[in-house]
Amino acid sequence: MIMVQSTFQLLPEAKSDAIRMMKNMVRLCRQEHGCLSYEYFEGMTDPYQVVLLQEWENADCLQEHYQTDHMDDFLGKLGKLLESPVSTRSYVSREEKVVTSHTSDELPKPEQTIH
Repeated sequence: MIMVQSTFQLLPEAKSDAIRMMKNMVRLCRQEHGCLSYEYFEGMTDPYQVVLLQEWENADCLQEHYQTDHMDDFLGKLGKLLESPVSTRSYVSREEKVVTSHTSDELPKPEQTIH
């Protein structure tokens, strides 16, 4: 699984247009092959900061997403709505096939720190 986090700093006067476009992207992207989740979140302390969290089955699905017409259209219109460039980070999950469990008696005890 691949997770992508993008942060958008919107121009105050462009927020409503950006949110409208983002809602459309959620609708379209959730229909794409391999999309596990796709959602935008508004900042609590800065209402003009929006974070996009998206999860994809694998890198091929993510690359297909980047090649869609709706992505091209979105990126073409987005620049004029932003105060600064988009910041993006990608994370790859290493799916473990073996699951282990431990009881509390089996785990090493942490050393106590006295302050």
